[in-house]
Amino acid sequence: MDHLKKEQIQWRTYQARVLANVEDYLDDQSIHLIAPPGSGKTLLGVGIIHRLQKKTLVLVPSLILKEQWLTALRRYDDLLKVSDELLRPTDITVTTYQELYSKKKEEPMYFEEQRIQFLVLDEAHHLKSSWSDALLQLKMHTPQLQTLSLTATPPFDANRKEWQRYLALNGEIDEEISVSELIKEQVLAPYQDYVYLVSATAESNQKFEQFLLEQNHIVQVLCSDSEVTEYLLQQSFLQTPLEETAFIYKNFDYYLSCLFYLNEQGYTLKEEHWTVLGLDKRTAIPEQTKQSLRDLYSYLFKVQPDLEIFNYLKKKKWLYEDVLHLFPEYTLNNEYKQNIPQLKEAISHIVVKEESYLKQEFSCVIFMDRIKKEVLQGEEQEWAYGVVPTFLDLKELLQPQTELAAICGEFLLISYHIGTERYSAYRASFQNHPSYEGYYYLPLTERNKAKVLVQTTELLDQKVIQVLVGTISLLGEGWNCPAVNTVILGNRSSSYVQTQQIRGRGLRKTSEDKLTNIWHLGLVFPNIPLAEQPDLFPITRRLSYIEGINNIEELPLITTGSERFGLPQVATLEQIDTYTYQQLFIAKERKLHLETWQTALLQGTRLSMPLFLKETTETTEPINSFLSLNEQPKKGFWASLTSGELASYFSERRREKNWRKKCQQKEQLLEALSHLLREDQLIKAEDQLEVIVTSNSFRCELKTASYHNERLFVEAAKELLGEIEEPRYLLLVGENRYAIPERYGKKKQEAERFLKEVQKRLPTAATAYTKNPKGRKLLIEGRLQTLTNEKKETVIQRKIWH
Repeated sequence: MDHLKKEQIQWRTYQARVLANVEDYLDDQSIHLIAPPGSGKTLLGVGIIHRLQKKTLVLVPSLILKEQWLTALRRYDDLLKVSDELLRPTDITVTTYQELYSKKKEEPMYFEEQRIQFLVLDEAHHLKSSWSDALLQLKMHTPQLQTLSLTATPPFDANRKEWQRYLALNGEIDEEISVSELIKEQVLAPYQDYVYLVSATAESNQKFEQFLLEQNHIVQVLCSDSEVTEYLLQQSFLQTPLEETAFIYKNFDYYLSCLFYLNEQGYTLKEEHWTVLGLDKRTAIPEQTKQSLRDLYSYLFKVQPDLEIFNYLKKKKWLYEDVLHLFPEYTLNNEYKQNIPQLKEAISHIVVKEESYLKQEFSCVIFMDRIKKEVLQGEEQEWAYGVVPTFLDLKELLQPQTELAAICGEFLLISYHIGTERYSAYRASFQNHPSYEGYYYLPLTERNKAKVLVQTTELLDQKVIQVLVGTISLLGEGWNCPAVNTVILGNRSSSYVQTQQIRGRGLRKTSEDKLTNIWHLGLVFPNIPLAEQPDLFPITRRLSYIEGINNIEELPLITTGSERFGLPQVATLEQIDTYTYQQLFIAKERKLHLETWQTALLQGTRLSMPLFLKETTETTEPINSFLSLNEQPKKGFWASLTSGELASYFSERRREKNWRKKCQQKEQLLEALSHLLREDQLIKAEDQLEVIVTSNSFRCELKTASYHNERLFVEAAKELLGEIEEPRYLLLVGENRYAIPERYGKKKQEAERFLKEVQKRLPTAATAYTKNPKGRKLLIEGRLQTLTNEKKETVIQRKIWH
């Protein structure tokens, strides 16, 4: 499509939709688009630039992408005035982030002086802090500047501060073109993600258990230090709390952590504490948590760093360089080394199985972080993990007809047969060695690297090579081989961005029956809860952002969420092996998965973002049941009577009645919110609120064709229904407390307007300003509701194709 003139282009459905909505997106001076690799982002960007007709600067992270943009612009319209020099701009200038950053001191007012009106940030996830700082400063000097941000992989798993910086530069997300939409339009191929569980060795397991025991011991010390206890008992805010309410409300998390601490020491709370908290004496005081211990010791370190406990924490390496590092994460470096044979065996197992399933149709790429070239010089192979050791292992296992190759920035390893036939131009550079008998070693240089990579990629695409082992640095972002139908992430994936980039290498569509299997390796410590697994949990968290087939209903759904992988919550060795063998068995059924995708795609037209609300206890696992709207059959009155379960029958009916009453109130609040958003023309008149309540779940969704409108509603609804943090205004409905969403909670006038709309449905509702003592107390009561309730209301957002 990039080769077409503008008059010849047949825009795809999603591209036409974006182009039609450009003016709406620019209501905040920015357009922020997410679209998978292969969706035509560059051409879409060119179309937007052409539509706006403004002086434009396009920034890209690499010279390859710079050339791609220049080519696309010139082919689109050869009358466009296009420059590739930052300091000699024309109507449209294309350069790299690096060049702009290097020139920022020379040209601090570049946008203003050159009258740049439109800034395109391609691959926006690349914006590191230094680049984003420079761009934010330039934007500040140019208040009328409009921006377009394009990315396939926004940093969804970034911390809150990094995410806020990302949004400050790129604006709120206006449109997310889903992989499902592209599969439905037959632009990309369906896929199936699998997690291969690798059991940690007994020695590794012992080390991790020792780490957990050590952590538990430190926690016990932190929960019962006599010097800390003595210090706290002398504090006036604990001795006479009613006289210190100003301090308490200002430092409430610290105050609460002190009460938890003293309660666990066996001290009884005074009457005044119950008054300050606004709680009944019969309320159970929650147990100390990791967060409350952080609150306690962070404050103590600030005001009383000479306490002996901090010397203890220094020895335990929980305090260094004058910074507390409470509950440090387990470092897996040594454990990865100890488990290298098992990880390599997992890769070999996957490759051999997939080879047997696909035979001559097999086209596999294995991504590694490291090369481990020293193995070619005789270093022990068993404990090395990288391109070379993986290649040498597979060399001995694959069928004679399966062609294997390995490539990185330094060399290519290719069989004698393919090397002689297809790489004859480099014959003078071929080297032989007993370590890789049957294969040539071709050194790569700056002169031949690009050509050798292109040639190797073409051979993999033609299935002349079936298995390619390579480094992420060479085969990651920007590399493309449409024929690939098996992707193995042998790397230690560091982020959602990198995981998505690697996965994207296998999603190009080449035939009607293509389905790509994507394999993730997870090191598992037996009998440890999933949430505490130091390697597996980060992988499942990253995968939770990725949509895929979820078989939780009668008909398959396409959803996000890690629950679709069905991972065991606490796994024994036997369960780990069983799970992995099931994954390998299911991976064979590619035709079935293709049919499942087609069935699921027929159920919808877009990826929506409903919110789910459920009451859970500590022992409840809020997984598939969150999404399921199917009711479990319940025993009726007579069946309960005859089975002697009448008490539980009435108890369940009371619980359900209370739950539905709570849900009715929440539905009325959401109606008020959607009415105001409609009144303010932030959502359209035809955008309708849908709420579905069952006996144990609550689901709400804005039925709209606009991603922008739905996201705006969802963010406000999450603030309203979610855990209360630090809102400026509270909404009071009987004993319940809700945060007024920031959009209506910044100014008194807007908060009162929000209240009036709520009162049309809930006449007794009131508001409270939380920045004075009275409001602060009400805020604290609201936050305590969450802590002291036996059942916790959990809000989860999922994306569902329907």
